[in-house]
Amino acid sequence: MDQLDAVRSYKDRIRIFFILYYFSEPFIDPIRPEAVRVFRTETRIQKIDFLLRNPDYLAYELLLQAKGDERKKDEVKAIVKQIFNDQEPLLKRLEMEKFFFGAYEDIDDVVAFLKGIKFIDFTSKKSRDFKTIDKQYFIMKAAEEKVNSALAGMPNIHWYEDRCKLIAKYFGDLSGSQLKVNQYRVDEYRDTSYHQYIGTIEQTVKTDFSKLYNEIL
Repeated sequence: MDQLDAVRSYKDRIRIFFILYYFSEPFIDPIRPEAVRVFRTETRIQKIDFLLRNPDYLAYELLLQAKGDERKKDEVKAIVKQIFNDQEPLLKRLEMEKFFFGAYEDIDDVVAFLKGIKFIDFTSKKSRDFKTIDKQYFIMKAAEEKVNSALAGMPNIHWYEDRCKLIAKYFGDLSGSQLKVNQYRVDEYRDTSYHQYIGTIEQTVKTDFSKLYNEIL
């Protein structure tokens, strides 16, 4: 594995683990005494990951919330301006391909790694046509302790932590299916062909921002 691949692998592991951790729910079950949180469905992972990897799409979704709720306008304005001032749509963007049900990337290797270091465990079921369904991801006590201690001293990953918390604040109560429906509202996303990378919507966001705030982004 060359250096670029190693860095990409590291980022993937951090990003997926933070999604599982910050979007999971408290969990108590004597059958799994080491599990402290649970996250349900891979679809939800993929849709949250898309927002993490595409700050312009996140900004678009935030602007929609601001349009529908006057109380959110000032806060959303500050967030979107910061995203673009920091050039996140260019510097933080990590493209995803379009598959049958939207943005998708195979995360089996990442999940296997996280299970191997005992950060998570997972279960699934088989449907009648032998498809894997009802995936559940359990966060282990050791992983929670690591988040609360060692990771606090790693400033290079704070962006992922902060961004997960931001997405959770605005979209954390949405299911994977609901997030998918939202993302399909965007022409660029919906019209991307199978197995093609989903393109940027920076200009759309800038136009919408200007209309909403009468200010150039």
